Amino acid sequence: MSKFCGHCGTTLADNATFCPSCGAPVQAQGAPAQPQFNQPAFQQAGAMGAPKAGMSKNAKLAIIIGCSAVALGLIIWLLIVLLGGGYEKPLKNYVKALEKQDVDLFVESVTPSGSLGALATLSESGAKSQYSSRVKNIINKYGEDYKISYEILEKTEMSTTETLGLVDKGYTLKVKFTVAGSKKEGSVTKTVKVLKTDGKWCLGSAPTLT
Repeated sequence: MSKFCGHCGTTLADNATFCPSCGAPVQAQGAPAQPQFNQPAFQQAGAMGAPKAGMSKNAKLAIIIGCSAVALGLIIWLLIVLLGGGYEKPLKNYVKALEKQDVDLFVESVTPSGSLGALATLSESGAKSQYSSRVKNIINKYGEDYKISYEILEKTEMSTTETLGLVDKGYTLKVKFTVAGSKKEGSVTKTVKVLKTDGKWCLGSAPTLT
């Protein structure tokens, strides 16, 4: 009957005292040793410990909530940009129109998308007339190549009584305008109304900067 190395399983000669393959001593007495092969490496690795658990449910939920909040914020920002730009947009356009001497942008900033009746906002023809006088007065006081900046000092929401129920929303702003031209630099503080009707914001008047 053949016998085998108890260490590596190599077949041994009947009179062998040492394994010719691994050098292990051969048992001198007793029944022939059965092969005992080394455990495969992948089984040894498995025995050392189970695979690490995946990400916890709480961590996954936190990531999902965070991504959802970012996406919602982006959607809101896009809606503001695409659907009117907020109450400050007509004020920015007004300043830009005076700087660039852009009559069309001036008219857009001070005329509503619908009639506001007793609120007495400007018509298109009235806006064009005021545009000419505003630009002329700025040049006369501050000089050519002027730049205009502004700062909103106060913001108060208008009541339904103040808006006569004719607009979707309105604010009364206290705004500091600063004009720097080739002649001089100066600042004026004005009360400006911004009104929203039919989804569009406009100024309730065309403030003078002189």
